[in-house]
Amino acid sequence: MDWSKAKTILILAFLALNAFLADQLLQAKGEQAQKQEVSRETQQELQELLDKRHIRMKVDLPKKAFPVTSLDAKPLELKTLHEQDSRWESTAEGSYRLTLEAPWPSKQLEKLLQQTVPGFDQYRKSDESDPDQLVYYQHHDERPIFDSRLLVTMKDGAASKLELYPLKIQTDNNTSQTGLSAQDALVRLIATGMIQKGSTVVDVTLGYHGRPSYEGEDRVLYPVWKIETLQAAFYVNALTQEIEPITVNKRYF
Repeated sequence: MDWSKAKTILILAFLALNAFLADQLLQAKGEQAQKQEVSRETQQELQELLDKRHIRMKVDLPKKAFPVTSLDAKPLELKTLHEQDSRWESTAEGSYRLTLEAPWPSKQLEKLLQQTVPGFDQYRKSDESDPDQLVYYQHHDERPIFDSRLLVTMKDGAASKLELYPLKIQTDNNTSQTGLSAQDALVRLIATGMIQKGSTVVDVTLGYHGRPSYEGEDRVLYPVWKIETLQAAFYVNALTQEIEPITVNKRYF
């Protein structure tokens, strides 16, 4: 048997197989990219609904859908907070509170939060903040966790109280998949009449939100679009398309 010739044939076969697999991979990536792009039909449908209902957009929308997955999370226990600062107390609402003995100047607020809040590096200041109350969201993979907030009560430019509902992310729950786009979420809200005629959309943010659970229990955080108008706010599940209105009380624990 001519082993040299057989060896050459095997090498050529492997090269052909590699070329085939590479082509399949490129096709798959191309199909995935096409799937993530928001279609012209969806963009046109949204624009028609906005015009028909006289709804104004104050924010720009991303031009594609994003890979998303749900997360397993668990509330941090009080003893974990006490390892950072023993002044933390639990509240009836399920959050934790730290009341400062003396007002803390805003110029040194970052230092205070680093000293008292476990994992403060995971938190980002929100545009919802105002002079009387600063709002920080815990983040995972650069996305806000809407159920996990740090609220800082301010008085005369100084911090007087901290309120916290921290979550520990256990793991990503599933393999990621392309989720609902912001445009599709808005179409669903407008078409169902949840966003009223003449409204102004002021915020559209992709993050995580889960159903309330009993104290200390695990919860599943789903990827959601948080969509706010001047009159109302909603979560739209990026996996199931379920709509959940946000009441005033739900915005803060």
